[in-house]
Amino acid sequence: MYKASASLAAAARDYRWLLDRGYALPSSLKLVGDRFRLASEERLVLFRGVSSTSRSTSRLARASPETGGRRLLVDAYNQILTVYHYTKGRPVFVATDGVLRDAGGAHGRISDREGFERAMQILADSIAAQRPSSVLAFFDAPVSGSAGHALSFALALSRRGLEARSLVEASADPPLKLALAGDRVASSDSAILDAIGQGPGALSYDAARKAIEGAFGARDWLDLGGLLRADPAAVGD
Repeated sequence: MYKASASLAAAARDYRWLLDRGYALPSSLKLVGDRFRLASEERLVLFRGVSSTSRSTSRLARASPETGGRRLLVDAYNQILTVYHYTKGRPVFVATDGVLRDAGGAHGRISDREGFERAMQILADSIAAQRPSSVLAFFDAPVSGSAGHALSFALALSRRGLEARSLVEASADPPLKLALAGDRVASSDSAILDAIGQGPGALSYDAARKAIEGAFGARDWLDLGGLLRADPAAVGD
């Protein structure tokens, strides 16, 4: 499992302090990253893993541990790639808002097609085990092969007995942000999580974490929220 260095732990505390006081994200990240001489990977963990106290609390309050037999909307690449990056040994961690995220940095490029397909099947297995009433997955059109990926995922879910559709959109964000009351939304995208928190009653669902833990067992995740609550002296190098 990915572990935090003493520098990353200290940087997380300073970064949260700045965010809680309204400082801008880019300048805060650069200031803290430069001060603690963080590598690019650690800066990405900080950026994706630490949110302000208020935003973390709000997202935690809107999270559901299960689909509850509701319609599930899936931010497909976001969730599949988290599983994929875990299988590739990339940093995966629990952010301060309780959501599993990664520092894989694929940026829409999928070099290992077989590995990506395996991750897709792991996610499909886990979603099927939760028995949502239906699944609507959104794939980002700019990603190479998106039409084929969308078809494969819909078929994988249908073969597991679910009512499922996959749509290819210019961006998955807008339709996910319009989730309806009672929907569950599987995404770790902060903008999407904040948008549904202001909407009519949709909840977030951490499908990627559920999938990884279902396939590989309970994990000893780096928990950045726990790290910020811990005694600084307890964090090793």
